[in-house]
Amino acid sequence: MENKSIWRNKDFILLFTGGFVSRIGSGIHNIALVWFVLELTGSGTTTGILLALSTLPAVLIGPFGGLIADRVNRKLLIVGNDFLRGGIVLILGWAIYSGQTSFFLLGFATVLISISGAFFNPAVSAVFPNLVRPENLEKANSLENISMNFTQIIGAAAGGILIGTLGIAGAFFFNGISFILSGISELFIDIPPISQEADTKESFIADFKFGINFLTDRRELLGLFIIFLFLNFLFGGLFSVGLPYIYNQILEINEMLFGLAKSTFPVGAILGSILINYIAIKNNIKFLGKTLTAQSSLLVLMGLPLSYYGLNNLSVMNIYIILTVLLVLLGILNAMANIPIITIFQKMIPDNLRGRVFGLLGTFTQGLTPISMGLMGILFDHISPSILFIVSGVLAVLISYSIIHLSEFDSLNSSMKEPALKQELI
Repeated sequence: MENKSIWRNKDFILLFTGGFVSRIGSGIHNIALVWFVLELTGSGTTTGILLALSTLPAVLIGPFGGLIADRVNRKLLIVGNDFLRGGIVLILGWAIYSGQTSFFLLGFATVLISISGAFFNPAVSAVFPNLVRPENLEKANSLENISMNFTQIIGAAAGGILIGTLGIAGAFFFNGISFILSGISELFIDIPPISQEADTKESFIADFKFGINFLTDRRELLGLFIIFLFLNFLFGGLFSVGLPYIYNQILEINEMLFGLAKSTFPVGAILGSILINYIAIKNNIKFLGKTLTAQSSLLVLMGLPLSYYGLNNLSVMNIYIILTVLLVLLGILNAMANIPIITIFQKMIPDNLRGRVFGLLGTFTQGLTPISMGLMGILFDHISPSILFIVSGVLAVLISYSIIHLSEFDSLNSSMKEPALKQELI
């Protein structure tokens, strides 16, 4: 690996730009998919089922995808899955254009795309440390985070424009082409082979257990993993279910203001991803703990204008502006917390285990999301949103604060200075 600026790193730039293009296509695809299903069926339940189909396969297959990412040529896995998803979406676009589609076909294609993503995502996360030097890894993750949030904004806006001008089929064709272009760019990436001489002879079950054992043997990593899952559980339901409920049922704002509110968090995340590059971080763990604590505190602040006093003394627009400002700040702090977390795991997990551990991370995180959404949906029907945000914020603050003061996490900071050694199966 050459000692060069990240912007002169051909392999990173190719992976970054390919992912940028395909994520814009995916953002357009997601809007077009929901819109088309609503037009086709007029059923919110059916739409919900289709969205579940887009996440559940990734949850169930995530660990297996991570194992594959540690066993096979990662370049082949990345390029092949981009081409596969591109082909599936193009076929789906043609079916819609020719009037030969059905809910079954949409569901089947959605499941295949989700399965493909379960192999693609761990491979990309695992390959990042192979493409950039350790001192550039946090910057690379920062750029990736900027790309993910920026493409959310572009994809949402472009999706509406494309559907209005080219129709649903045109939006699907655009996404299919974006996957193909991403795959073509990735053909020119040089990815080093995985250091796993003995591992390929072992069973997948042994590999899976070894990935879990690696986490359980590293108590500090496991603790960080559990905290990460808990905070995702709290934030996932509050933002996916709680905020739409507040905007629609309590504030009763129009669709345009709701759309604007949805874009504020990724805007903040982009700002946070940029800002973190200009902060001299001496202690990654302390910085992470303080950032997560500050982020969690904002949940408490979000609950205050939604209280009985706030709703009776503030105008709807004042509450909307307060929530908008807090969402931007949350986006900034979320990015500044997520980037160090990802960097810590990438630096401390050996190359031959990285795929399966990231597969486990993705599986548990995505697996808890539907549970969080369902639970918060029930709670918001029976408990004041103000109480839910304040109580969740207090719990999140207590958990985040533990990172700063528990001695178990101190070893992570020093361990990150040394490269993770290959782990052998016993």
